[in-house]
Amino acid sequence: MLNLITVLYLLRENTVVNYKWFIAVLPILYIYLSKDPILSVQLFYSAFLPVCCFLLLPDLYKKEVAHYYIKVFTILCLIGIPIYILVNLGLLPSLFSFTKGGDKLYFNYFLVYWGREGLLYRFTSIFDEPGVIGTLVPIICFYFNNELKIWQKIVLNIAGILSLSMFYFITIVPVLFFSDLRAISMKKTIKRVLLFVACIIGFYLALNIIALWTKDNPVLALAVYHRFEWSGSWIIGVVNNRDTAIAGFDDLFDQWNNFKTVAYYIGYGKDYMLEVFEGSTLSYRTVLIEKGVLIIIYLFLYFAFFHQSKYKIYNLISMVFLMMIFFQRPTLYSINYFLLVFTGLYLYDEKEDNIRKSEIV
Repeated sequence: MLNLITVLYLLRENTVVNYKWFIAVLPILYIYLSKDPILSVQLFYSAFLPVCCFLLLPDLYKKEVAHYYIKVFTILCLIGIPIYILVNLGLLPSLFSFTKGGDKLYFNYFLVYWGREGLLYRFTSIFDEPGVIGTLVPIICFYFNNELKIWQKIVLNIAGILSLSMFYFITIVPVLFFSDLRAISMKKTIKRVLLFVACIIGFYLALNIIALWTKDNPVLALAVYHRFEWSGSWIIGVVNNRDTAIAGFDDLFDQWNNFKTVAYYIGYGKDYMLEVFEGSTLSYRTVLIEKGVLIIIYLFLYFAFFHQSKYKIYNLISMVFLMMIFFQRPTLYSINYFLLVFTGLYLYDEKEDNIRKSEIV
């Protein structure tokens, strides 16, 4: 209710630009519409309205929200790392446990750290799975790297490494390499891109070697080797292990993937996965099946307008990065990711960036 009151208050008097962003975000509501009216109302209040509130805030407040969010997230990681070590040394028992989804057993430690049975060796902080850490850290590093203090960079990347997130390991090198492209000249940008192409070839070869090395390790194989598609000894793709484990999912996706049908464009409806499989999964293919391709095109265009036109090469890299994030975690439109991407792109100020750099020097 507070979110609704806040939106109504902010709508009374605001800037034209904020009104435009607010109107343009309304189609996202379609993603949250369910056949269950109660669930639709819950998602409207808990997921959609926070994004609306954020967009209607003054730009200065938007920046403060993003910066405080990063600080809190970093501090939670800092608190969680010692707990993670104690848990894996077998020195810290959980306060309580509970089962989610009928088969996922979670343990809580000091109310600030969660661990899932079978995945305790992966760092999760307050989240229900380590992939959240592995996604948030590269986002923060890519869009806010020059604003982070040294201790924050260290903590965030230790958390990313301990999460054993494949997304983190694949993206963190290019993320750090390209994070300051907006603050350097075009000539230096082109040189850096060419150097990166050479580095990425070396990285691909190294990744093949490392992934093959984990093949016979019962723990690391699940976290590394089996996360890739292979052709002999060469990686040819990444496995989305969220939906491949569901028997019959590929057949359902093939059934949906027909541009001659209405469902291809608008989907079968939210919770269709629950009707068919009595369960769902966090996969971009689930979004396509339930909501169709049109909403994905809309999201692509909406996020594209976050970018400032003068940073062309950076924008291209950013769009590729965002598509990778969507592949990894299709809830990119939720407030915890949305506010970081919007602030890091649309509200980026080159003058402020230069001032921060001069202060560091």
